Amino acid sequence: MIEIAIFIVALGTYLMRFLPMKFNFGDSESSKEFFTLSSTSIISALFVTSTFTFEPHELSVRLLALILTALAYYKSRNFGISIIAAVLAYLFIKEVAKNFNLLCLG
Repeated sequence: MIEIAIFIVALGTYLMRFLPMKFNFGDSESSKEFFTLSSTSIISALFVTSTFTFEPHELSVRLLALILTALAYYKSRNFGISIIAAVLAYLFIKEVAKNFNLLCLG
């Protein structure tokens, strides 16, 4: 299921970049704004599809990491720093939960 969502996002990313250039839409001011906003929306779409799951314990870890990611972005206003914060927060929370047996790890 997640593979289908990733494929759709990847296809949309490709088409959003390819079609404006194919039809000479790439020189106007509105196209520059479009490319700027599309990058943000693509990152957000990938992040959202990777955040939600049907496993309650895993969802709680991901949501805690999401909160820390939002705080990192709010402080830095930098996508790179917030992505690094997301990875580190997820790893840290997952390890703490595993060490204290807070997750049902089969």
